[in-house]
Amino acid sequence: MPVRSRAARAPRLPARSKPVLRAADANPFVALLREMQPEIESRLATFLAARVDASRALGSEVQALVREVRRLTLLGGKRLRPALVVAGLRTVSSRAELGPALQAGVALELLHTYFLIHDDWMDGDRVRRGGPSVHVALAQRFASEHKGNASAILAGDYAVALACDALAKVEVAPARLRDVFSAFAEMQLGAVAGQQLDMVGQGRDVELGYALKTGSYTVEGPLKLGALLGGAKPATLAALSRYARPAGVAFQLRDDLLSLFGDPAQTGKPLASDLTSGKRTLLLRLALRRGKPPELAVIKRVLENPGAKLPALRAALEAIRVTGAVDLVEERIVELSQQALFELEQGVSPAGRDLLTGATTALSLRRT
Repeated sequence: MPVRSRAARAPRLPARSKPVLRAADANPFVALLREMQPEIESRLATFLAARVDASRALGSEVQALVREVRRLTLLGGKRLRPALVVAGLRTVSSRAELGPALQAGVALELLHTYFLIHDDWMDGDRVRRGGPSVHVALAQRFASEHKGNASAILAGDYAVALACDALAKVEVAPARLRDVFSAFAEMQLGAVAGQQLDMVGQGRDVELGYALKTGSYTVEGPLKLGALLGGAKPATLAALSRYARPAGVAFQLRDDLLSLFGDPAQTGKPLASDLTSGKRTLLLRLALRRGKPPELAVIKRVLENPGAKLPALRAALEAIRVTGAVDLVEERIVELSQQALFELEQGVSPAGRDLLTGATTALSLRRT
């Protein structure tokens, strides 16, 4: 039996607290996401166009960096985080204006760009959203791997500075904006700590790393920003935090599955990207722990050869399935999703509960 983290040993919830997850066509969160995506895209495009224009005066070298930030930001993305900001706002008020939440969503997307740029460089990932990673694109631009890597670090720094600038433009009472900035900083600190655990923490508690690295700025942070913009009371903020921890881990576990088995045309990353990069996800750890010698030999053949060809990749993926690791991760996603839903029973408005029930489906059952 696999050894689970502390979070994984949480008791199963009673049957009465296991609501049925919504189908996508009846999902209020998905409807909200689709409605607001064009507005977020427009705001991001306008904001970044102004920065690219301003960078012309600084020379082509700086403009190349700023253009890469814009390219990656606008190249795609589900825009889940801005939708969760709005959902957080709706847990507090059904009538509040959405403008401040949308502007905070722009800041979150730029923060996401920052993390993606640095994450791709640290992991050695060469493809993101169907195009070259920023460090790869800049290495080509400057004909130097070192300059490309260094410029990518600066591009990430530039993106996070843009995120702070965008957040400063949120029109809300100064006291609330101060709390929003504090929450924004906390989610960054959590993500950085999670990345450190992911790189050098030896996996002592994989789910803790997931909660910090992904959950902090993918689920908990956006919800908290929206709730703070609406003037949330401590009980609501506490309920959202309790919901966000398991929901964020479920999101990352689904991401682990997609990174191995997802369709590259939909994920924007190569098949089995986590495997070829040697990333020790919970899925891979379970496979290595449960696999018999024949399966382990096939899996390790790819782990020890980042340039493995498609037949070897497909064989390794099948070997991982044979170990039962995929089924265990799927079961854990369901368990975490139900735990998250249970936390919505108190402290959250009916409208917010409805949106977050839908969000749980969108986060945990997505295919891209």
